[in-house]
Amino acid sequence: MVRADGAKLAGKIVESPGNAGVSFATVALLSSKDSTLSTGSVADENGVFTISNVTSGNYILRVTNMGYQTRYVPNVSVATEANFLDLGNIVMLPEAQKLNEVVVKGEKSMIVDDIDKKIVNIGKDMLATSNNLSDLLEKVPAVSLDENGNPQVRGKGNVVVLIDGKPSNLYGSDLPTILQSFPANLIERIDVMTTPSAKYEGEGASGVIDIITKKDKIRGTNGTMRVSLGNRNNHNASGNISYRAGKLSINASLNAQNRNMTWKRNLNRENFISETSSRLEQSGTGENKGKNAFGRVGINYDFNEKNAVEVGFNYSANQNNNGSNLLNETTLSTGAVQERFNRISNSKGNGGNSNFSLDYRRKFNKKDQQLNFTSSYSIGQSDGESYYTQESAVDSLLRNQQNFRDNNRKSLFLNTDYTWPITPKSTFEVGLRSRTSSNDNTNSFYNLNRETGNYVFDPNISNIFGYKDATYTGFMTFSQKTDLWGLRAGLRVTDYNQDINQISINHEFSVHFLTLVPSLAVTRKLGESAQLKLNYSRRVQRPEADWLNPYTDVSDPRNIQSGNPNLRPEFTHKAEMGYSSYEADGGWGPSLFMDYSNNAITRIRTIDERGISLTQFDNVGRELSYGVETDFSQKIGDVLKINASGRVYRTEVVSQVAQIDNRTWSYSGNLNAFVTLPMDFRASAYVNYEGPRAIAQGTREGIFVANMGIRKDLMEKKATISFNVQDIFLSRAYKNQLNTSTYSQNSLWQQTNRLVNMTFQYRFGKISSGTGDDA
Repeated sequence: MVRADGAKLAGKIVESPGNAGVSFATVALLSSKDSTLSTGSVADENGVFTISNVTSGNYILRVTNMGYQTRYVPNVSVATEANFLDLGNIVMLPEAQKLNEVVVKGEKSMIVDDIDKKIVNIGKDMLATSNNLSDLLEKVPAVSLDENGNPQVRGKGNVVVLIDGKPSNLYGSDLPTILQSFPANLIERIDVMTTPSAKYEGEGASGVIDIITKKDKIRGTNGTMRVSLGNRNNHNASGNISYRAGKLSINASLNAQNRNMTWKRNLNRENFISETSSRLEQSGTGENKGKNAFGRVGINYDFNEKNAVEVGFNYSANQNNNGSNLLNETTLSTGAVQERFNRISNSKGNGGNSNFSLDYRRKFNKKDQQLNFTSSYSIGQSDGESYYTQESAVDSLLRNQQNFRDNNRKSLFLNTDYTWPITPKSTFEVGLRSRTSSNDNTNSFYNLNRETGNYVFDPNISNIFGYKDATYTGFMTFSQKTDLWGLRAGLRVTDYNQDINQISINHEFSVHFLTLVPSLAVTRKLGESAQLKLNYSRRVQRPEADWLNPYTDVSDPRNIQSGNPNLRPEFTHKAEMGYSSYEADGGWGPSLFMDYSNNAITRIRTIDERGISLTQFDNVGRELSYGVETDFSQKIGDVLKINASGRVYRTEVVSQVAQIDNRTWSYSGNLNAFVTLPMDFRASAYVNYEGPRAIAQGTREGIFVANMGIRKDLMEKKATISFNVQDIFLSRAYKNQLNTSTYSQNSLWQQTNRLVNMTFQYRFGKISSGTGDDA
C-alpha cells in the first residue's frame, strides 16, 4: 500500500575526484514540466540528504553549493507505489573560473589561488572555533592581528579592509570594534590580496583584505542562533535568518557582545641626551571593558533574470569603560629618585554608526556582461570622558584632569563597474568610484585649580579639529586567457583631496594628491591543478587624519603623541612570483615576494632633556622586505586536516636623516589542525608565531599564540556545542626594543586574562515549495 505522505528520496553529494562528501549542499526537486520548485532539503556535513513526502511524478534534481558547478539530474521518476528511492552518489565538479587559473580545493575551508588574490573559504571547522570576524582573521594565511586588534599582512600594518568590496569604515570608525562585532557565521569567504589588481583600493601598503558575507539564494527560511559564555564576563550572542520566496529574499542578523580584558604594561628608558643621564621606569595594569551590538537587514529583489536591486541597513553601537594605574619613577645615574608618581585614569565612551546601502545589478544578453552600481551612506557619532588623577608625595606633581571628547562623522561611497567580455577569452572591466567624508572632533582638557577647587580649561592641550576628504577614482583592467596562459593588466587613477582645519589654533590647510597605481598579473598553467604566476602592483598609503592632526595627546605625560601635518604619501612597489598546486585532498602555494618603499611612513620617537618622549608619524626613508612564504593544506584520511602557512624574510629600515639603519632576518608561521574524533567530536588547535622584525629605531620581538577547541555535533547535526581556549599559555606579549644615540628603551604590553568560552549553535531551516521564477 502506498504511504499517504508520499515517498522518501535519499542520496549523497560527493566531489570528483575522490568522492569526498560535499557539506551542506542545497538539493532542490524541480518539476520536469516547468522547472518550478516542488520541495528540497540541505545535505548534512557528510553530503547525505533525504527528501520526504515526495508525490509521484517526474522530476529534475538540482544540486548547488558555493565553489561547485550546479549539477542537474534529469529523469528522476517517482512511481505511484514507491516508498523509497535511493539516488546513490551524485557527483559535483569544482567550479571553473573565468581565466582557468583558479583551482578550487575539495572543501570550503581550503584555499583558492586566484590570479591576483588568495581566497579562503570559511568552512565549518573554522566557524566552530570562531565567534567573530577577529577570530576568523587569525586563522587566515599571512594574516595576524596587532596588540590593538588591527589586521596585519606578513607582520605589517597599513592594510585596507573591505566588507563586500566597500570600505569597512562605513560600518564605524574603530576597525577592531567592527571586527569583534561582526558574527563569524555571516562570513562566506575572505580574500587576501598581497599584490592587488587595479580594481581594488589603491591604498594599503601591505595589501587588501576583502570580507565577503553570505548571500543565501535558497527558497524558504533558514538561519542560525549562537550563544557563547566566557570567563571574566566575556559573552556573546548572535542570530541570523534568511527568507526567500519567488523574487524576494530577506536576510537579517543581530549580534551582542560583552568584553572584559585585563593587561599589564612595563617600560624602561635610559635618557642619554641630558648632561646627567636618567632612567624612566613605568609599570602598571589596566582593564578594558566593552559592550557592542551589531545588526543588519538586507532585502534583495530580482525583477527578472537580468535586473536585481538590493537595499541594506546596518547599525552598530558600542560602550567602553577603561581604567589604568601606572607607576612612574625617574632615577638619576647616581641612584637618586628624581620624581615618583602614580597616574590613575578612568574613561568611558559611547558610539554609534548607521549605514544605508543601495545596490543595483544589470546583466546583459552576452555571457558575463554586467553593470553594477553600489552606494553607501554612513553617519556616526561618539563621545567620551576621561578622568586623570596623579598621586605623589611632591606637591608639584599632583594633578587632577578631565578630558571630554565628541566626534561626528559622515561618509558617502558611490561605485559603478562595467564588465564587458570582448571575446570568449578576453574581458575588459572599467569602473568609477567616489568617496567623501567629514569628521568633526572636539577634545577638551581641564586642569583642577587647587586654590579655587574649580576645573580650568587648558587651550594648550585641547583640540577642535575639522577634517574633510574627497577621493575620486577611475580604473580599468584587461584580462586575456589561452589554454595555458592568463593575463590581467590594470591601471587606477586617484584624485585625493584633504581639507584640515585646526580650529583651536586657527591653522587651516589643504592637501592634494594625484596617484597612478598600475598592476600586472601573468599566470602559466602547468597541468590540471598547478600553475605559476607573477604579480606586480604599486600601492599608496595616504596619511590618515589622526596622523596629520598636530594636536598633542598628553594622557601619558612622559610619553606624549602628536600628528605631523608635513606627512607625504608613501608609495610601495610590490612584486611576487609564486607556484600553486591544489587538489581535492590538499596542496601548497610557495612564493617569493618583495616590498619596497623609499618614503615609508612610520612612527618615530624622540626625547627631550627632561626624559619626555614625543611620538609622531614621519616619512623616514627606505623600507625593504623580501623573502619566501608558502601556504600548505592536507587532508589525511578522514581523521586529520591541516592548514598552515609560513615565511622566512628580511626587513630593512634605513634613513640617513633619522640616523636609522636596521636590518633583520625573521621567520613566522601558523598552523591549524582539525581532528575528527569518535562520537561526533572534533578537536582543533591553532598556533601562530611572528618572529622578531626590524622597525624604525629598533626591533619588535617575536610573538607566540596558541588556541585550542573541541566541539560535538548534536540533534542530528543541527546543533553544535564547543569549548574554546584562546592564548592558552598567556604568551601574546608585545615587546619592543628601541636604541638611538639619545635613548634606549624596552617596553612590554600583554593581555593578562586568557579567554575561555563555551558556545552553543543551532541551525534551522526548511526549503519550501513555491512558484515563480527560479532564482
